[in-house]
Amino acid sequence: MAEPAASAARTMGAGPILLAALGVPLWAEFREPGNWAWNGFLAAFLIGLGVAAFVAQRHFRAHAGEIGEARFETPDDGGSHG
Repeated sequence: MAEPAASAARTMGAGPILLAALGVPLWAEFREPGNWAWNGFLAAFLIGLGVAAFVAQRHFRAHAGEIGEARFETPDDGGSHG
């Protein structure tokens, strides 16, 4: 059964939620006090990773019917295969 559009727009997958939950411990583990260049890179990386996960989740949800098993159409040559 398909979800209503409003419900699907509000639903967030586990990937972005997991990255948001892990972002704080990752920041606490890898930040280096006084090293603004590294901390800026780390912040940009973690934020970018979260945004990428959210955008990918929205894309996969919107194109669920197009993503999955690959199916190839081959021309029927009318003869034997082999």
